[in-house]
Amino acid sequence: MRSYDEICLLLSVAPEASAGLFYIALGLFHKDRDARFKTADLLERIAEHEAGQHWWRALSRFEKLAYVRIKREAEAEARAKMDKEERDGFSPVDKRAS
Repeated sequence: MRSYDEICLLLSVAPEASAGLFYIALGLFHKDRDARFKTADLLERIAEHEAGQHWWRALSRFEKLAYVRIKREAEAEARAKMDKEERDGFSPVDKRAS
Protein backbone atom coordinates (compact mmCIF):
# COMPACT_ATOMS: atom_id res chain seq x y z
CA MET A 1 0.00 0.00 0.00
CA ARG A 2 1.86 2.99 -1.26
CA SER A 3 -0.48 5.27 -3.16
CA TYR A 4 -2.98 7.78 -1.82
CA ASP A 5 -5.85 5.79 -3.32
CA GLU A 6 -4.67 2.51 -1.78
CA ILE A 7 -4.56 4.09 1.67
CA CYS A 8 -8.06 5.55 1.08
CA LEU A 9 -9.32 2.09 0.15
CA LEU A 10 -7.82 0.56 3.29
CA LEU A 11 -9.34 3.27 5.47
CA SER A 12 -12.74 2.75 3.86
CA VAL A 13 -12.81 -0.84 5.14
CA ALA A 14 -11.53 0.12 8.61
CA PRO A 15 -14.50 2.08 9.92
CA GLU A 16 -13.96 4.01 13.14
CA ALA A 17 -17.02 2.52 14.81
CA SER A 18 -15.61 -0.99 14.35
CA ALA A 19 -12.19 -0.62 15.99
CA GLY A 20 -10.56 1.40 13.18
CA LEU A 21 -6.89 0.43 12.90
CA PHE A 22 -6.91 -1.81 15.98
CA TYR A 23 -6.61 -5.07 14.05
CA ILE A 24 -3.86 -3.69 11.82
CA ALA A 25 -2.00 -2.38 14.88
CA LEU A 26 -2.04 -5.90 16.35
CA GLY A 27 0.67 -6.64 13.78
CA LEU A 28 2.99 -4.54 15.98
CA PHE A 29 2.93 -7.44 18.45
CA HIS A 30 3.49 -10.24 15.93
CA LYS A 31 6.18 -12.78 16.81
CA ASP A 32 7.89 -12.28 13.42
CA ARG A 33 10.21 -9.26 13.35
CA ASP A 34 9.58 -8.54 9.66
CA ALA A 35 5.81 -8.54 10.22
CA ARG A 36 6.25 -5.99 13.03
CA PHE A 37 8.47 -3.78 10.85
CA LYS A 38 6.08 -3.92 7.88
CA THR A 39 3.13 -3.11 10.14
CA ALA A 40 5.00 -0.09 11.51
CA ASP A 41 5.78 1.05 7.95
CA LEU A 42 2.12 0.73 6.98
CA LEU A 43 0.99 2.67 10.04
CA GLU A 44 3.55 5.35 9.25
CA ARG A 45 2.13 5.74 5.73
CA ILE A 46 -1.39 5.92 7.19
CA ALA A 47 -0.29 8.59 9.71
CA GLU A 48 1.20 10.67 6.87
CA HIS A 49 -1.98 10.35 4.79
CA GLU A 50 -4.36 13.30 5.04
CA ALA A 51 -7.39 11.19 5.95
CA GLY A 52 -5.30 8.61 7.80
CA GLN A 53 -4.28 11.14 10.44
CA HIS A 54 -7.81 10.92 11.85
CA TRP A 55 -7.49 7.13 12.25
CA TRP A 56 -3.95 7.50 13.63
CA ARG A 57 -5.19 9.79 16.41
CA ALA A 58 -7.75 7.13 17.38
CA LEU A 59 -5.04 4.54 18.16
CA SER A 60 -4.48 3.89 21.84
CA ARG A 61 -1.41 5.10 23.67
CA PHE A 62 -0.32 1.47 24.07
CA GLU A 63 -0.40 0.94 20.28
CA LYS A 64 1.46 4.19 19.63
CA LEU A 65 4.16 3.24 22.16
CA ALA A 66 4.58 -0.13 20.44
CA TYR A 67 4.90 1.70 17.10
CA VAL A 68 7.62 4.01 18.49
CA ARG A 69 9.48 1.05 20.02
CA ILE A 70 9.50 -0.83 16.72
CA LYS A 71 10.59 2.22 14.71
CA ARG A 72 13.50 2.71 17.15
CA GLU A 73 14.41 -0.96 16.83
CA ALA A 74 14.40 -0.71 13.02
CA GLU A 75 16.54 2.45 13.09
CA ALA A 76 19.01 0.84 15.51
CA GLU A 77 19.29 -2.21 13.24
CA ALA A 78 19.89 -0.01 10.19
CA ARG A 79 22.53 2.00 12.08
CA ALA A 80 24.27 -1.17 13.26
CA LYS A 81 24.30 -2.55 9.73
CA MET A 82 25.83 0.67 8.38
CA ASP A 83 28.45 0.69 11.14
CA LYS A 84 29.35 -2.93 10.39
CA GLU A 85 29.71 -2.16 6.67
CA GLU A 86 31.95 0.81 7.45
CA ARG A 87 34.11 -1.31 9.78
CA ASP A 88 34.42 -3.94 7.07
CA GLY A 89 35.62 -1.27 4.67
CA PHE A 90 32.49 -1.00 2.58
CA SER A 91 30.27 2.01 2.40
CA PRO A 92 26.71 1.67 1.06
CA VAL A 93 27.79 3.69 -1.99
CA ASP A 94 30.69 1.31 -2.68
CA LYS A 95 28.35 -1.67 -2.48
CA ARG A 96 25.94 -0.26 -5.08
CA ALA A 97 28.77 0.58 -7.46
CA SER A 98 30.13 -2.96 -7.53
